[in-house]
Amino acid sequence: MNIKPLLLCATLAITAQMTPISVQAEILAIGPNAKVLKKQNMPKFGQTKRSVSKKFGAAKRISVSKGKVTKRNPRITRWDYPTFSVFFENSHVIHSVVRR
Repeated sequence: MNIKPLLLCATLAITAQMTPISVQAEILAIGPNAKVLKKQNMPKFGQTKRSVSKKFGAAKRISVSKGKVTKRNPRITRWDYPTFSVFFENSHVIHSVVRR
């Protein structure tokens, strides 16, 4: 039985646990007129269309998915506001996305 490969694997495993992990991040330069949207300024998961329109007003543009609607393939609607978009599955929010 050749023990060298076994020792090599064990040495690599121990060395990997002892080495510090470095973390990298990118910094994006954003213009002086950038606005930060906080989560409380956007619709939350599960809200109804009625509550979203009551809080944020009428959407600038509304897009409705095409195709056959089934239980596995529900109707998806997107409401576009000036700073974000809201995606609905049937009549409830599933995502809120910040627009550029």
